[in-house]
Amino acid sequence: MFKKFMKMGLAGLLALSFSACSAQEDEPVSILCPSGAPALALLGLAHDENVSIDYASQDVLQAELSKKDGEYDVIVAPTNLGAKLYGASETYQLQSVLTWGNLYIVGPNGQDFTQGSIGAFGENAVPQLVFNYSYDTTNLDVTYYSDVAQAQQALLTGQVDSALLAMPVAQACIAKGKENNMDLAILSDVQASFKEKSGSDLNGYPQASLFVKKDSVKKVDYVLNEISEFIDSCQQQDILDRIDEVGAETLGVPSAEICAKTWDKQNIRFVQANEAKDDIINFLSLFNIEVNESLFVE
Repeated sequence: MFKKFMKMGLAGLLALSFSACSAQEDEPVSILCPSGAPALALLGLAHDENVSIDYASQDVLQAELSKKDGEYDVIVAPTNLGAKLYGASETYQLQSVLTWGNLYIVGPNGQDFTQGSIGAFGENAVPQLVFNYSYDTTNLDVTYYSDVAQAQQALLTGQVDSALLAMPVAQACIAKGKENNMDLAILSDVQASFKEKSGSDLNGYPQASLFVKKDSVKKVDYVLNEISEFIDSCQQQDILDRIDEVGAETLGVPSAEICAKTWDKQNIRFVQANEAKDDIINFLSLFNIEVNESLFVE
């Protein structure tokens, strides 16, 4: 009789456990995300009807990260921005890093970019700080443009000899150059240079991260699994299909084909923040951001 009650009790506990898990996965999750490579990191959620994703500018990200009572469960944002604003609101904790840098120097195939003029973007922001950290820029001739599109145009029109561009724009630029009989290629991988300079075991730098509202940490566990599993196992056709479903324009990328072709070079990797603390702290030091230990999800 005792064994019978034990079995009934275990069955009841399992039923409750499964129903709780199911209820959690049925709970709506709201995400705010910038366009570009960070948005591609969320392609694994394209089929999840319980997840809503809004794509926004950095100004909107900044406003939402600053709120004491955040509207979103998850915000994907530049790591430095989220860490800086956490000090003011302490609302969104750093859970994981999604992208590890997508900067490349593009120019005529075989050219030494250090011997000519360079068009760049992101002055006083991540691209410039990472570029300056990764290379000896003392004698480089660098002109900064307002955005990556203008830096690309400067290269294509011969205003500069090479350009610092973000992937997948870098690949799109190489393709456009080919149409104009320009033999362009990637001259330097900024992520590789950053790794060499920092001495890290991880390739690249923690560019964009996933920040979770404190009272939503448990709620979004299953969402994190979906993101991680897609990144780890997706094939080229999966990437093409998901981008076509969501829309390249919505994601803020050139095309599904270019994104699929350059997936590896976009360094999209899901890494728990606790497993990359040293890399995160080193990266944030470039911005003179002191890290509060409570920034990280336990």
